Amino acid sequence: MKILHGKLSPYVRKVMICVHEKGLPVEIEPAAVGQGKINAELLRLNPSGKIPTLVLDDGAAVFDSLVICDYLDELEASPRVIPATHPERRAALTLNATADALVTAGVLATIERGKAAEKRWPDYEAAQWAKVDHCLAALEAALPRRGEVFDIGAIAAVCALGWMDARAGQRDWRGTHPQLAKWADARNARASVAATRPLQS
Repeated sequence: MKILHGKLSPYVRKVMICVHEKGLPVEIEPAAVGQGKINAELLRLNPSGKIPTLVLDDGAAVFDSLVICDYLDELEASPRVIPATHPERRAALTLNATADALVTAGVLATIERGKAAEKRWPDYEAAQWAKVDHCLAALEAALPRRGEVFDIGAIAAVCALGWMDARAGQRDWRGTHPQLAKWADARNARASVAATRPLQS
């Protein structure tokens, strides 16, 4: 099987961390995506045209990072990244959703900020950064007290915070959320996290 991949995507990174944790053999194939780009081959496999997309040996496609990680749990149950039962499952999936929401809002704010001044909507950008700040606060409230748990919630948070470091360096999230930064730095030493670290911009 192979993963259609983009090295800057936190969603791809989430899947790749799961792959590393499980030691699964996966081929990596770069996929050209981005604003204004049409990737016909990717669209044939995944109607959303997004990465990551996992292509199975029979040609079937699995897409959305959470769905792919769930599939990987079925392939290799150890270590399991999505807990099987509640309340652990609910907590992990809620953290995953929070981390993904952080990235979504951050990307939208970054796109808005990149527009020409006359086309920019400052209130919209501010609203997106406010969502980012609320997500950071929620992650800081939850993650440090979970100890060494490294499930889909922790993995998604690592990826979201890595995205902040790499693509939103102007936001001093580490200064405003020191306990979350301490938590993230401790996880950055983990082999699967270090192996998938994005390039800094």
